[in-house]
Amino acid sequence: MKRNFQLLICFLAFQCSSLSCSFAQSQEGDYVKGETGESIREFVNTIHERLGFSGVVLAGRDGKVVAAIPRGESNQKSKKPVQFTSLFEIASCTKSFTAIAILRLAEDGKLSLDDPIAKHLPGVPANCQSITIRHLLAHTSGIPGTNTNGSGDDVTKVTPTFLVGGPKNTPGQNHEYWNQGYSLLSEIIARASGQPYTDAMRSLIFDPSGMAASRFTGDPAPTGIDVTVGVASRGASRSALEHPYGSYGFQYRGMGGIVTNVQDLWKWDRALANGKLLTDESLGTMVKSGPGDYGLGWKIGKATDRSDCHFHGGSVRGFVSEIRRFPSIDGGIFILSNYEDTLPLKIIQNGVERILFGKPVDMAIPGAPDQKLLARVAGEYVDNKNRKLVIAASSGLPTLRIYWGGPVTYGYLGVADDGIPHLFMLNTTDGIINFKDDGALKFSPSTGRGKSVSMTGLTPPLVFER
Repeated sequence: MKRNFQLLICFLAFQCSSLSCSFAQSQEGDYVKGETGESIREFVNTIHERLGFSGVVLAGRDGKVVAAIPRGESNQKSKKPVQFTSLFEIASCTKSFTAIAILRLAEDGKLSLDDPIAKHLPGVPANCQSITIRHLLAHTSGIPGTNTNGSGDDVTKVTPTFLVGGPKNTPGQNHEYWNQGYSLLSEIIARASGQPYTDAMRSLIFDPSGMAASRFTGDPAPTGIDVTVGVASRGASRSALEHPYGSYGFQYRGMGGIVTNVQDLWKWDRALANGKLLTDESLGTMVKSGPGDYGLGWKIGKATDRSDCHFHGGSVRGFVSEIRRFPSIDGGIFILSNYEDTLPLKIIQNGVERILFGKPVDMAIPGAPDQKLLARVAGEYVDNKNRKLVIAASSGLPTLRIYWGGPVTYGYLGVADDGIPHLFMLNTTDGIINFKDDGALKFSPSTGRGKSVSMTGLTPPLVFER
């Protein structure tokens, strides 16, 4: 049986009619509209079946939803299927919401983006007086990303800890992603609005967008709405509403913690697109690319048609997410998953985006190795130079990493057309993600626990042993 699946999806026109934000479910609990929706469903089905995707994908174009596709299990124990109303934690995608709240407060005259943070926060060290709100939003404060110590609810304790040592670069010049900057922004929002951060986010964003199901970690579950359980590779699985870091203190507040579903995300996207949240001027400020191709709470890149794409990803114990907005087609993609494996999410994001823009998806997807083989060969191996190869199970293809003592090779253990295990690498060419076959792997002995693995694609073959 051929294990390498070729998927070619082409379509010529978008046939979309209007619909409300509350979708009616169709076959298999999906919502699909026209050829575009059907193509997306076919693609998501393939990735679910071949790479183990569990979660929900929503895609919109021309201001309308064309597909909302749930796949997988909401809870491994109960085996309850995911629904498009199921709640997931979105981790760092929360930063885009925090940025919008700051800009709304700026529109109301309660702060300025160029205010020094010391104007709004106590305990800012003298060497940090030049850091502004804008710098925190853009990750250009000069504070290194390793300044992460500090937790709890007392801002007077965490502010000097987060800012210890001061900027390593002149604020405003260099981009260095720093989570704790968004934690400080959460307190600025609280003080400028006169409400706790979570209440301010509800009044500034959730309520005007109609995001009735959305919550924060630690909140009670809404009545009648499924809450997914995230499958973690490290640590215990957790409900989307369970705190990943003990509490919603400054160790996580503002940088992560929103729990939502694709239905609410689409409502939020429409509120943002239709001027209900920000003026055109504020929206333009937020998505203007700066150092590191980052705006204010958004990464700035190019879509399949080379038009602007505003996006953010999120990853936390048990959950990964991706939000991508495409102003040129008045649409976007929202992917929520309750498995930590980022491979299915990356593949879905790339393929669905191409479908939305009317481009073909031509993807060779390796087959997954037999579970008995994986049980034999998973583990750590070393070569004669003490370099380490690690094979580990995942929700989709098993991962294969080689630690060379510096660079690390990240790949996947898959089965090629010849029925033999191969090393596959992700390859991106002209914006298209695909799998690159890097050669066969030979495991010895052929039965029982694997004692060695040979990379036969190299000359001479490189051998790692237990």
